[in-house]
Amino acid sequence: MFTKRLLALLGTLGLAGAFIVVLTQWTLGLPPSAASDAAAAPMFSQAAQDSIREVEAPDISFIQSDSATCSRPKPGSGVCTIRWTNLYVTAASGSYIISMTVSIDNQMRAYHAGFFQDNIYIPSEMTGPGYQVTCGYPQGDAGLGNTYSYTIRARETTGLSAANYGSVTCPADVVRVYLPLVRK
Repeated sequence: MFTKRLLALLGTLGLAGAFIVVLTQWTLGLPPSAASDAAAAPMFSQAAQDSIREVEAPDISFIQSDSATCSRPKPGSGVCTIRWTNLYVTAASGSYIISMTVSIDNQMRAYHAGFFQDNIYIPSEMTGPGYQVTCGYPQGDAGLGNTYSYTIRARETTGLSAANYGSVTCPADVVRVYLPLVRK
């Protein structure tokens, strides 16, 4: 009795498997001769797979930052300032910005936090004169100073993050210190 029930169950499963193969062929538009290839064929067409990837791809934050500039406000001091005209980050729909950070040469220089904000806008006036760095000695034929890499990162409530990367070269500035000649 048990053997008859087991055979009936296996027959039903085999019939269901054949039905799935035929349904897959019909959905994909395969010819009936491709019955053996249907099991190896993907479940969806390439166009369907692409559209599924688009639906599954998460939205991430968007950072807009103009190119950084480095200037030498006071010649002979050896101090340059890096600044942006503005920094702007917006969150994906349905989420909020948690924070935006500015790092120069892997050293965090600014941390801006949001509180239930869709975006954060930081104009250059909020960062004062800019982020101070050393200008550096003249290098190469152009005579420019140090080059700094920067990273602007943003995090949002969904756990996603975005980043902008870049570099900026400062003008050279040599500090000359003259010590008085003191005789003993």
